[in-house]
Amino acid sequence: MTLSEVIDEIGTREPTLTVVNRDEPESLVRMLKRMVDAPDVTVREAEPPGTGPSNLVILEGDGDGEQRLAVSPIADVGDSVLMVNSDLYVTGARSVDEVDTPDVLAGLHGTTFTVEGKQKMLLIEISRHVEALAYRSPGSAIHAGFQSLARIDDEQGTRRVYERLIESGVDVHLYGVPDAVPDLPGEAAVHTHDAEEISRTWFVVNADCPPDTKAALVAEEVGPNEWTGVWTFDPETVDRIAAYLARTYHE
Repeated sequence: MTLSEVIDEIGTREPTLTVVNRDEPESLVRMLKRMVDAPDVTVREAEPPGTGPSNLVILEGDGDGEQRLAVSPIADVGDSVLMVNSDLYVTGARSVDEVDTPDVLAGLHGTTFTVEGKQKMLLIEISRHVEALAYRSPGSAIHAGFQSLARIDDEQGTRRVYERLIESGVDVHLYGVPDAVPDLPGEAAVHTHDAEEISRTWFVVNADCPPDTKAALVAEEVGPNEWTGVWTFDPETVDRIAAYLARTYHE
């Protein structure tokens, strides 16, 4: 098992996002399509508009019989990823206890995304979602791979997230190439390795916690600032990823 194999193994779902009763600008739908652009994802508008609540995004499962999995207001999706950029988290303007990922975005788990530029915000939002689950479940263990450990000190928002996690009692494990050792208050286990997998992979894994808060994001850099990634909330899969990291990179 490698982290790349994890992406191939769990990235198999083909969901549909349906926008219903929209009276918000059409540009929001176009932005949503660009943000979740992937071969396995369908984004559409309900035709004709129906009765009931307006401006909702409905997540449906794949297969012959579509199953409604989640519903979120399109405004919430806009506030979380469509109308913002990564500076929101890099600078710490949105703290870990303010993260409120729309259900339809979290519900895209098990789907493979290849992102670059603005699309990367989708993976950033999910990584913050995993960190927020850890923050809300003190005593859990979070495993976070940054490629370069220097990023923790370079990005004020990222540093503050991990300070808050340590303060809340989360067992923090940080992974990266040996280019820097972050100076965080409190205790954090820092695992420096020059393995190619560590230098090419971004991951956030929340384990050793109740099953309903287990989560993992794994993304591999496939080009300059281009990533192929997937996330999962399956407890067994999360435990396997955490065990692999401990077995491979803990001394």
